[in-house]
Amino acid sequence: MDKLTKTPKKIELLIPAGNQKNLVAAVKNGADAVYFGVDKFNARRRADNFKLETIKETIKYCHENGVRCYCTLNILIKNNEITEFFDTIKQLYLANVDAVIIQHLSFLPIIKKNFPGLEVHISTQAAVSNSHFYELIKEADKIVLPREASKEEISDFIKKTKLPTEIFVQGAMCFSYSGKCLFSSFLGGRSGNRGLCAQPCRKRYNNKYLLSMKDLSLIKVIPELIEMGVASLKVEGRLRSTKYVAATTKLYRKAIDDYYASKFSVDTDLFKEMKLAFNREFTWGHYAQHKDLISPERPMGRGLYLGTIEKNNLIKLEEEVQIGDGVGIWLPKKVDGAIIRKISLDGQEVKQAQKGDMVKLFIHAKTGTKIYKTSSVKKSKEINFNKNEPIKIKKREMKKEMKKGQLKENTIEQEMTLPNTPVKTASDELLIKVYSLKDAKIARKYTTNNDKIFYNIFAEDFSKKFDAYVPRILNDTDVERAMELIKKNKCKNVLVGDLGIYSLLKDISINLYLDYSCNVFNELDMEYFSNTKTNNTETNNTKHQTTPIISPELCFSELKQFKNKNFAVLVHGKVVLMNTKYTLLPPKLKDAKLYTFPVRQEHNYYQILNSIELGLFDLIHEFKKEGINKFFLDLDSNVEKTLNIYQAILKGKTKKVTIHKFNFTKGHFDKGVE
Repeated sequence: MDKLTKTPKKIELLIPAGNQKNLVAAVKNGADAVYFGVDKFNARRRADNFKLETIKETIKYCHENGVRCYCTLNILIKNNEITEFFDTIKQLYLANVDAVIIQHLSFLPIIKKNFPGLEVHISTQAAVSNSHFYELIKEADKIVLPREASKEEISDFIKKTKLPTEIFVQGAMCFSYSGKCLFSSFLGGRSGNRGLCAQPCRKRYNNKYLLSMKDLSLIKVIPELIEMGVASLKVEGRLRSTKYVAATTKLYRKAIDDYYASKFSVDTDLFKEMKLAFNREFTWGHYAQHKDLISPERPMGRGLYLGTIEKNNLIKLEEEVQIGDGVGIWLPKKVDGAIIRKISLDGQEVKQAQKGDMVKLFIHAKTGTKIYKTSSVKKSKEINFNKNEPIKIKKREMKKEMKKGQLKENTIEQEMTLPNTPVKTASDELLIKVYSLKDAKIARKYTTNNDKIFYNIFAEDFSKKFDAYVPRILNDTDVERAMELIKKNKCKNVLVGDLGIYSLLKDISINLYLDYSCNVFNELDMEYFSNTKTNNTETNNTKHQTTPIISPELCFSELKQFKNKNFAVLVHGKVVLMNTKYTLLPPKLKDAKLYTFPVRQEHNYYQILNSIELGLFDLIHEFKKEGINKFFLDLDSNVEKTLNIYQAILKGKTKKVTIHKFNFTKGHFDKGVE
């Protein structure tokens, strides 16, 4: 584990480039590296992005200026996209891109073996939440940790894995753990895991913006981050303006350079310039384990707070203002924009006024209205910095065939087609997750020996009579405690929500099931998890078999195309839309359409559940026709009634069962996500 030796002596400043103008702004103002998307396959498909046909010139421009180029390919990839996905990597590789950023851990060994010299960075979408992921990510050249990681957890991860580590230091924060959010997907078919998030977290719930996070800003703790060994500081914002990119780059460039010159400070003017370009108020977030993370008043950018209108339309200024500056007027139900045309100070017209002045800006709004400065006629501040040396990459060539036989050119599509012979069917298997020992006992009455009943391994009343569920988000201590409990209870079947503990359990002779939060999405994922070999001599080095619960974002027609159908399908339950570390949620959220989303705690994080329960009922016969015989039911209520219905359906006795299907949703059964 000597990856830390690859980390540059000076911490890297990584800047977003949603388009060519933003990329140039980043390069000209001191970025060490930029990250961008091309056409599709990236988590910001709504950004302008770049074209593959011209990306070589873009990369050349960056390299001539000593700036590295990282391409985001971090969405979930469908089977019918795999050929195009790896062809995209091939074109980027030949264009001399420095790194690709991916979500699928199954792609890591394939890329490393077939594209020598190309760095692979693991996206925050992979939710690497503990150091026990190491065996799965050790080939990676950089790990982007979740924004939910605390200072202590970041430091611990670096010390234990010695892997180059990147963290977000500036910009928007997702309410949910990245990669574990289905809110946009299930509400409108626009999947955040596919780069098309509709941002439901910026909508109103209970008449407030309860999920709208403040912006992260860790500029003041740069010395801590450098000294703990962080390799790269990442700024979020591929959908933000050129002004924002320029201002943020200058701010962080100067702060980093000042640290290495032993004179660290945060330049006030540059900070205000960045804040003016865009902010939703700032927080240190989960890094400092802050609780005040939400900006419930409005989800939009603010600019600089100028003051509140007082009697006689006067405002005591919190910032300087000039004729020609733009302002936002925060009215009760909307925000109006205006340009300052006239300023009165002590009864005299002036061209500008300073902080502390009591002025009249001739804004038509009621007393108590907040006013923000949103643009400035003042020229932005410039900085001096030493440019990096130009980057030279040895000429790259592709071999005719990719290694392992997995990705031979022009053969992927053939490998993905259905076999000609009929698929052999297996015995039906129900996988049932419950939330109390009482429900576990009820479930036992309505299941066969082939079925599995999963109950939280951390529950005080967990019984070895049942199978274990390990929650989705674990820190190092959680993983170690779960391992002890699994061994103590001699668990034979474990439903795994966290891939960190999976990397340890795969070497033990037990049956493993992956929760749908693990985002198994294609044949390569299936092969990766089913072909993991164990080093345990007790199993005679046979292949370790893992059964994933396939992603609920795939529709039935897409599931039919899988050659390997050793997966389970979520057929019933309240789909988990968000997994969040935020602790101050109410028990229920009600949106503008009066849909109610329950909130429940699972382990030390919270989950927001879909307002309508998923229920596929007799559609499971369609799966059975295709050789899919494992069905997952996530039951936090009505266990007896629900299992009665599904057992009757499986036995062909549906006429004896009353099913009110209008109370349920089919989810993505008919139509998946784009």
